[in-house]
Amino acid sequence: MKTTIKPFLLKRRKTADDLYPVYFRITQQGSYSLYSAEIYIDKDMWNKRGNYIKRNWIKDHPSADAWNNQIYKIWKRIEDIIEQNPGINRKQIVKKLNNDDQSGEVVSFVDKQINSMEDDGQYHQAKHFRVLLNKIQDFVRSSDDYSNEVRFSDIDVQFLEDFKEWLGKDQFNDDGSIQWKANHVNTISKEMVRLKRLLKEANKQGYIRSNPFDDPHYNKVATVKSKKKALSIEQIERIEALELEKGSSLWHVRNYFLFSFWNAGIRFTDLALLKWENIKDGRLIYEMGKNGKEKNIKLLQPAIEILSHYKDHPDSIENFIFPIIQQKNLTPLGLKKKAGSANAIVNRDLKEIQKMADIQTNISFHISRHSFARWAKKKGLSLEAIGKALAHSDRATTEQYLDDLREYDADSELETLFLSKGKN
Repeated sequence: MKTTIKPFLLKRRKTADDLYPVYFRITQQGSYSLYSAEIYIDKDMWNKRGNYIKRNWIKDHPSADAWNNQIYKIWKRIEDIIEQNPGINRKQIVKKLNNDDQSGEVVSFVDKQINSMEDDGQYHQAKHFRVLLNKIQDFVRSSDDYSNEVRFSDIDVQFLEDFKEWLGKDQFNDDGSIQWKANHVNTISKEMVRLKRLLKEANKQGYIRSNPFDDPHYNKVATVKSKKKALSIEQIERIEALELEKGSSLWHVRNYFLFSFWNAGIRFTDLALLKWENIKDGRLIYEMGKNGKEKNIKLLQPAIEILSHYKDHPDSIENFIFPIIQQKNLTPLGLKKKAGSANAIVNRDLKEIQKMADIQTNISFHISRHSFARWAKKKGLSLEAIGKALAHSDRATTEQYLDDLREYDADSELETLFLSKGKN
């Protein structure tokens, strides 16, 4: 019996957040059954020409690669079911897929934790834990020592050590191509910290008697100090000086980046959700999405000039300042998902701006925050003033932040040295 498999957007099941679910259509003899991939995306992120070989169904999102791999793995699982069960009909295929979904108590438990995070508006955390869950499932499927079903009874010290080792290796697809490269040691450390948090909660709820991370035989991942990248004020000025067509995508992206810089590094999601009501008496006042703290900062003239480009837009307090999210009446989670999708596109445009400004440092939106800290330190702002502008919770956080940028201090010292030498 011939079976055709096709992933597609099921448009009739659009969510209240204007997202579309990805489904599989499994067709036999003119009739079909549907199976959900549990992926929800913007309509314009779907590539109708995506295919099994290139795995390029979804584009322009930070999770695109992970989602494409997820679609590929479901497709491969359907093929395996058909191969292992000659003559199986489409409804039985879906039934077996649904049985696979009951892949153990760990998956069910983590799903509940992720759903709870999303209900609390912790979209970014939920995304990270979803990636972790996918990695755990890939790990056990690739290992001869564990069954495809992830059980709490499997997760002991040896499991943790094997998982760490697996994370540190390149992972390959069946055709020999690389699925993803080995994780950096700092990424492995973060994944293990997230897993420790999950197991701590599992222990609290009675799923396990003890947390294997507390076992003295567990070897904690040794991290390496990473360097923060930052632009100089000269490079910022080169970006400001670019001749860009007003109203173009690059023109808007430059405005977003510079507005963030001149306001002590606003995170992208916060910037996307700014409204005119957040501008009061020459100050920018808003609640930061990362920690819920209020940030109150005086608007500098460059930031005021950027706002002037948008003041003729509808000035209802219900509208966002910047034209990043066009849809209205979305849930808080829907807004954060839209912002996440837009962030990927903005970072892509920043790479083009980087080339146009002849800047070698790889630019992403978050670099605006590092760049502000570098500029403020060079201008002689006190540690307390910089920490307050960055909305750090304590002095130690600011000290560590600036310490990570210390390599740039040598630049200023060398400049001073050569300037003084030239005067002699």
